[in-house]
Amino acid sequence: MVSFYDSDEEEQPQQVAPPGAPPGLRNEDLPALFWDELPENDEEHPDAAAIKAIMADTTPEEQAEGFKNMGNDALKAGLRHKKKFYLRQAIEQYGKGLEVMCEDAALNSILCSNRAHVNLLLGNFRNAYQDGLAALRHNDQNIKAFYRAAKGAMGLRKYDRCMELCQQGLLVEPDNRELKDMQRRAAVEKDAQAQRDAAEAARQARIRSPARALAECILSRGWRVGRPQFTIGDRRPALDEDGLVHWPVLFFYPEAGMQQDSVDDVCEEDTFKDHLDLMFGPEAPPLEWDSRREYTRQNIEVYYLSHAATPLSLDQLTEVYFGSWPGVADEGPQRYGPKAAGWVRVREGWTLRDVLARPDHVVPGVPTFFVLAKGTDFRDRFLEGDIPLL
Repeated sequence: MVSFYDSDEEEQPQQVAPPGAPPGLRNEDLPALFWDELPENDEEHPDAAAIKAIMADTTPEEQAEGFKNMGNDALKAGLRHKKKFYLRQAIEQYGKGLEVMCEDAALNSILCSNRAHVNLLLGNFRNAYQDGLAALRHNDQNIKAFYRAAKGAMGLRKYDRCMELCQQGLLVEPDNRELKDMQRRAAVEKDAQAQRDAAEAARQARIRSPARALAECILSRGWRVGRPQFTIGDRRPALDEDGLVHWPVLFFYPEAGMQQDSVDDVCEEDTFKDHLDLMFGPEAPPLEWDSRREYTRQNIEVYYLSHAATPLSLDQLTEVYFGSWPGVADEGPQRYGPKAAGWVRVREGWTLRDVLARPDHVVPGVPTFFVLAKGTDFRDRFLEGDIPLL
């Protein structure tokens, strides 16, 4: 029976680096086989000179074998001293063996498989999975590679892939106990994960149910809502006990550099006349910036921008009202085409419901309107100018 915790080599004499390998340790403090790179001055480093001489007189296969052995020695040192430093050195040596690109497929498979083993010890499941698969590409009979790739897949919660690799390995070695155990554990973990996912989905549905109910109510009225381009704090539309929707509403004053007034609660049955009478009635204070007093109750005109956004789906709108970003791109108002944006005047007798139900109206987060004073030069320039990109 194969033991998956042994490397593919016989016991050999080994050099062991000083335990601990503290930060700042120099190459010269370690045996040459652990150096990051060999120095150019061989006279001062006889170990390095010996390694260079051996490499110069060896074939690529012999060099790869040497790197494999150095990696195995580093792995043993890491296990003996329980130091990750040596394990990382082992990964480096196996990598150098692969860089030789020798033509021995079995040896390349062992290098990849051994590196997968060390990555598993370090908890690098993705690297272990990829190294295991690479080992199988070199040699599809490498039973250790099946196990290590499957274990990496297990660590990544790729349970189906784990079971598939185990099954493929069992075709090579039908009685392999480790692969059978791994396959059973993956099946158990897959079922447990499915139960956890179902429980989480149910929990998310419960906590999102008020937001979904609101989104369903709004869309059922034929209203369309786009990505939140404007907000009033964290205020959202709300249902009252009679099932009517109350919206926060924004009024912009383009002539004042887009200063704004916000109304926290506008019922869908409220007319614009009702709110304009309050906002610009005789008891309302004049606008500070309106020095010519042009924004009087008689002069006020209200507009909305048609096709101001891309309508959201039920799921996307649910996320908005749950407080999450809907995860959708929106280029904003378009200047050309069948859905080009344009200014639409609001009749004062319309209710908010009437305006929101218009086929060209897409709410840019919250209902947003633009207030102008008729008979002014600014109004004419604004309505004839380019549509602003909200």
